[in-house]
Amino acid sequence: MVGSHKFSLSSVGNSKFQLAKVPFLSPLEGHICVKLQCQVGSTIEERGFLTMFDDVSGFGAWHRRWCVLLGNCISYWTYPDDEKSKNPLGRINLANCTSRKIDPANREFCARPHTFELITVRPQREGDRETLVSQCKNTLCVTKNWLSADTKDERNLWMQKLNRVLVDLRTWQPDACYSPHILLKQIGDHY
Repeated sequence: MVGSHKFSLSSVGNSKFQLAKVPFLSPLEGHICVKLQCQVGSTIEERGFLTMFDDVSGFGAWHRRWCVLLGNCISYWTYPDDEKSKNPLGRINLANCTSRKIDPANREFCARPHTFELITVRPQREGDRETLVSQCKNTLCVTKNWLSADTKDERNLWMQKLNRVLVDLRTWQPDACYSPHILLKQIGDHY
C-alpha cells in the first residue's frame, strides 16, 4: 500500500497527481489529491537614501527619501527615524514591476548619474491622469520610477538586491506578477 510522487515548482496550481510505484494489488487508485500553495518568503533587505523623481504639477522634481526594501516592497520616508514612528510616504510593490531586469536608467531619458529605473503597473483608479512618469491606458496605469543612489556602488547594490527579489517573485509566485509581454499588448505601445 505504498505509492510516491515527487513535487516540484511546476506542481503548484495542480491538485491531482499520479502516484508512482503503486503495487498492482494495492487498494490505492493511483492518484492523490493535494492542494498546494506557494508563497515568497524573501529575506532580502536593504536600507538607505535614494533620490526619487516625482511629477509635481507637470514639472519634474527630485526628492531625497529614506528607502527600505523589505520583502517585495520598497517603502520610503523623509528621514530614517520616520521608519519607526510614521507610516511611509509611499510604497513601490515589486510584484507590480514589469521590468524584466532592473538596469541603470537610459541617460537619454534621465541624465542624473547613478539612477536606475523600475517600471510598475497597476489597475487604473478614478482620477488617474497622465503625467511625466505615468501613462494610463486600457484600464492600466504604468509608472516609470526613477531612483538615484549617491554612488555607482550603491546603485549597483540596490539593483542587485531588487533583481534578486524579482527573480524570487517570478519563480515562486508568477501569478502575482504582471507579465511584460501581456502588458505591452494591453497598453498598445512601448512605454
